[in-house]
Amino acid sequence: MINGAASKKYINLKNYNNIMMENGKKETRVSFVATSLQGYADAHNFNEVHIQNNRIIRIRPYHFNEKLIYKIKAKSKIFTRPAKSLSAPYELSFKHRAFSPNRVKYPLKRIDFDPKGERNPQNRGKSKFVRISWEEALNIIVGEINRIKEKYGLHAIAVMGDGHGQSSWQTLHYYAHKLFDALGGCTHIVRNPDSWEGYYWGAKHVWGGEILTCGWEYQDAIYEDVLENTELLIISGDPETTSWGFGGQLGSICMRWIKDAGIKCIFICPSLNYSAAIHADKWIPIRPNTDSALYLAIAYLWITEGTYDEGYVKTHVHGFEDFKRYVLGEEDGIPKTPEWASKITGIPVRTIKALARTWASKRTSIAVAFGGPKIRGPYSTEPARLEAILLGMQGLGKPGVHFVTLLPDWALGRIVPGVPTPPEVYPGLQQLLGVRRGIGMPRNPCTIYAVAPLPPPFIPKTLLPDAILNPPITWYGTGAIAALREDQFEKFTYPMDGYPEIHMIVNENGCWTTCWNEGYKFIEAIRSPKIEFVLVIHPWFENDCAFADIILPATTVFEQDDFAAHVLGEFTFAIWTDKCIEPIGESKSDYEIMREIALRLGVKETFPPFEDFIREAYEESLCPKYMSWEEFKKNKVLIVPSPSLEEWEEIKKKFDVKPGLGAFYEDPVNNRLETPTGKLEFYSTGLAENFPEDTERPPVPHYIPYGETHQESLLHPRAKKYPLLMVSNHPRWRVHAQCDDIPWLREIPTCK
Repeated sequence: MINGAASKKYINLKNYNNIMMENGKKETRVSFVATSLQGYADAHNFNEVHIQNNRIIRIRPYHFNEKLIYKIKAKSKIFTRPAKSLSAPYELSFKHRAFSPNRVKYPLKRIDFDPKGERNPQNRGKSKFVRISWEEALNIIVGEINRIKEKYGLHAIAVMGDGHGQSSWQTLHYYAHKLFDALGGCTHIVRNPDSWEGYYWGAKHVWGGEILTCGWEYQDAIYEDVLENTELLIISGDPETTSWGFGGQLGSICMRWIKDAGIKCIFICPSLNYSAAIHADKWIPIRPNTDSALYLAIAYLWITEGTYDEGYVKTHVHGFEDFKRYVLGEEDGIPKTPEWASKITGIPVRTIKALARTWASKRTSIAVAFGGPKIRGPYSTEPARLEAILLGMQGLGKPGVHFVTLLPDWALGRIVPGVPTPPEVYPGLQQLLGVRRGIGMPRNPCTIYAVAPLPPPFIPKTLLPDAILNPPITWYGTGAIAALREDQFEKFTYPMDGYPEIHMIVNENGCWTTCWNEGYKFIEAIRSPKIEFVLVIHPWFENDCAFADIILPATTVFEQDDFAAHVLGEFTFAIWTDKCIEPIGESKSDYEIMREIALRLGVKETFPPFEDFIREAYEESLCPKYMSWEEFKKNKVLIVPSPSLEEWEEIKKKFDVKPGLGAFYEDPVNNRLETPTGKLEFYSTGLAENFPEDTERPPVPHYIPYGETHQESLLHPRAKKYPLLMVSNHPRWRVHAQCDDIPWLREIPTCK
């Protein structure tokens, strides 16, 4: 059932350290490395790394037995994925990151920072650095932790360890949280749900979608239903075929399924991105962040022409009449006609009408990869809610009518994911919720700091500059990725009662200034004299490193024995990585760095030897069911086989799995949604009860061109002076701010 690498004729699992000879001359080792940049202790992908004489000579996809991979049956066809790693370009060239001229090779101290004298915080980002020893660096760090603890308390230390990065367990960003929890606490900087914030803050109030999907429709067994029954797919957001993200080229495979199934695709996006250019049957350009006006005009046409599913709305929807009043203009005197929407969106009236009528006449689903500008931009809650509402008007959950992700490795469901997966594998995600031993893949306990609501004190990441510069500040909701809908109604204040302001920052991800809005405000905040010490741990001198007092050099995934696993289904594996090359300079892994600090602070038991840490997680998972720890260390690769078509049918029958919201469609009384009424809430009762006067997220979704919070609209008066709107897709040749220093990618003409 489990395949190591038997499909490669030159690989002998019993002798993995002496793996092949090239031309009978040079010995080449092969190691398996998680080269995706997901982080969060979830690898998504891995590759073979070929090594000669401490040099990485190539990275190539890992091939495995095709019998292990899932199959989806629809329209008398079989849909599957290649039996190999679907590596993104940055993965195959990632060795250049290991040998980048930007590598931090040694511990560095800002030249005008004196822990016993003048600290010169105003010079962060300006001053140069000087090399120091590990001993001196660790003594300064431990001294600063103890000094801050004595002067203010441990909660004056802010820990910022989150975000996307390397995915092997020794290189994760979360170990500082683990350290400070063992010491007695800190102020956690909470990662916000910025990849899908419109769904998180908006769509949750229409259809629920708690914890697992963060505001999307549940994706249980959804692809077979879409491929079998969907006639038309409305696609918006980022280009799924070039937003490599973490699943590599899986988005391209998914689009191939859709086209092979004969599903027509309409892309609605401001730019003719690569996906739209090659896959669209129709591309509809739209002005950025005006999608809600388009959706309202579609609803107007359906209501006035009677082309929505009235029977479904009566039994499955709460608040339709309130929504109808707004759409018809009875609330504000403005009917949301196609003519009205055309002036806002730039889409011709005839196109809006044709889209609405075509949508209503066919079994239509909405698909996204990531949210794109409409879900990450101003008032993104409104188009997100309206997508759920339009689907509801056409019978959401019935065969062929869904909200589906074009990234199958993110197709998360209640019971099973979107593709055939053993149910005992999938609950690995729910280890966060205390699922019993022996279920799921190994889950790094540090992952909880990335997704779950944390105990106070904490600050949402996007509010960190304001917290430093303009306290006190208030906000609603922890902002944690896996927080429940009700969490959004709880008010918080910084400084929190009984806790100090922050005076020290431990930064493990090193990319606030580049990856979040208002980078200049962050720079101003980090230079505040309130912040007495800044520690950054990072492999490369980039972004936040320039604003540190001490920089510690971290390794890449190639520089130590390591472990990685994918836990979300789709392609479920665990790998052991043999060290490929020696650490660059004096760099250490993130795990070893925190272990060194823990040893000096008297909590060494928090960080056992790394292999002991991994073995415990491995043996608590389902992995021993397939392969003992000793076998795993020998074989290096464990791939959990997908169920056959027959087994998949039995699994769905046993657990009563319905595609997406199919169970709600069939019986809304006994399959309530995670909303207060249990129905699709076109009128969001939670928002009405908690924020009745909120004009920027009202109970019924509106088109909001601008307001107190955002003014990025051509309808705002300042557009007369600033008439351009800017939108940026996910980059094709890097991941967020990572991989710009890979020369192979920079040589590609379309690399920007």
